Parts: sequence; structure tokens; C-alpha cells
Amino acid sequence: MSKSIVSNEKVCLICGTTYGLHKHHIYFGHGYRELSEKYGCWCYLCSRHHNFSAVGVHNNREADLKLKRYCQKLWEQRYDRESFMRIFGRSYL
Repeated sequence: MSKSIVSNEKVCLICGTTYGLHKHHIYFGHGYRELSEKYGCWCYLCSRHHNFSAVGVHNNREADLKLKRYCQKLWEQRYDRESFMRIFGRSYL
């Protein structure tokens, strides 16, 4: 398992609970899940903030974009926007 550039703590990134955690790949679909795993663009989310409610990132576009932007900012602190766009196909910022 790759290390996350977001957080490796086994707590929900949004609410901090340790109950019902899912590993969420921040960029997903069309091969991006694998790239998220490879480059550490993942975090732990509880089921509520993952996909079991209307506030979960898989059901709430604004929450999804907020997390994508947060991860890209962390990426750019380590690398640069050009490499992010080359790998993930676009900028969320």
C-alpha cells in the first residue's frame, strides 16, 4: 500500500471518527483510482463521508471537489501543477 500525501492516520479526514472507515481514492474512474493509489492521493473516510449519505464525497459534488482541490494543493507543495495535470489530466484549482 502506498503512503498517502493527504493523511495516513486511520481516522476520517472530515470528522475524525475511527468507526466504519473506507479507503477513498480521491481521483477515481477511468484508471484514476489506480493512479490515486500509486501516487498517494487517497485518505480514510467514514462511511457517512464516503458513500453512505448525501454528504459523502461520492454523492455530493461540492464535497468531492473540495477534497480534490485539497489533495492537489498538497501535491503542488511537493511537486508542481504540470506533473499533476500530466498524471490526472486536469487541474481542480
